Amino acid sequence: MANIILADDHALVLDAISSLLTGEGRHIVRSAASVRDTEALIAEGPVPDLVLLDYRMPDMHDLVGLGRIRALLPGVPVALISGSAGGPVAAAAIEAGAAGFLPKTLTRAEMLEAVRRMLAGEVYTPPAPTDGSLAATLTRREYDVLRGVAQGLSNKEIARNLDLTEVTVKLHVKTMCRKLDARNRTHAALLALELGLL
Repeated sequence: MANIILADDHALVLDAISSLLTGEGRHIVRSAASVRDTEALIAEGPVPDLVLLDYRMPDMHDLVGLGRIRALLPGVPVALISGSAGGPVAAAAIEAGAAGFLPKTLTRAEMLEAVRRMLAGEVYTPPAPTDGSLAATLTRREYDVLRGVAQGLSNKEIARNLDLTEVTVKLHVKTMCRKLDARNRTHAALLALELGLL
């Protein structure tokens, strides 16, 4: 039974992946919400067999967080999970030493297979994305706004964080709701989490 650290700042996603990995006594999973939390778990011990890091966590800073955790755990596979980053990021992550890049849109069986392969010392790369996927319809800025909504921020707070006007944020909220077929901003955030887009 492998000891895994799973880090993601979205509680819903954290719970879902953790439940999948611990189901039927498969693995022991310790949860973290940031790179800093992950470093604290590593310091506490025991040494994990695998670390899964959300690519979009606030203190990840793209691939910097990956480097920090790999430096603490030489020889331990460290992989990234993401709901929005695509092929170029996956390639950069693998080149930077990641043991794999796991889209949150993987099926349960695919996620378990990816973890099995990384624990066995293999490098996991995701299947090629489909051009018609829902993720491909959202712009990078819409993802940024959607992430703010999922964190419970107001349009004004999102505007300040992204250096946008509040009117522009409202426009992004309107278009992303249309693309996700959501009734409102809260519904959009829930749908995005359920679909693994965040």
